[in-house]
Amino acid sequence: MSQPHEATPESSQPAGDSPEDQHAVDLGATMVYPAVAPVAPAPVPEEFLEIHVEVLGGPMDGLDSRQKGDAFTIGRVMGCQLVLPQDASVSMHHARIDREGQSFFLSDLDSRNGTYLGDQRLVDRTPIGPGTTFTVGRTQLEFQPR
Repeated sequence: MSQPHEATPESSQPAGDSPEDQHAVDLGATMVYPAVAPVAPAPVPEEFLEIHVEVLGGPMDGLDSRQKGDAFTIGRVMGCQLVLPQDASVSMHHARIDREGQSFFLSDLDSRNGTYLGDQRLVDRTPIGPGTTFTVGRTQLEFQPR
């Protein structure tokens, strides 16, 4: 417990009665502040969601890539969001995933060996969803937006 404040010779009023004493702080006292509830983070805006693609099979099995934005390219050259240089059957710019709102579409970029959903070669832009697996060259991929 702290000691009561005593009046000093300069003070003509009893301790605690002057305006200065009402705002004085005992530097040896422990201050107690009310607890503040943690603030929940704001929801992540849609434009910051990531496109995530993981290699499930092929020469670069286990590789994955995540990218924020509305377009995600797959190919053998730097500049693609998922670069697969060890699969010679993948074109330089092989396929692309586009996001429009909360919908995703897979397109083949006129690749030499095609992009496949199952055993069907893509000829048009095709809607895809979480967990969709597809093949570029000899590499099997899984799409997982985050």
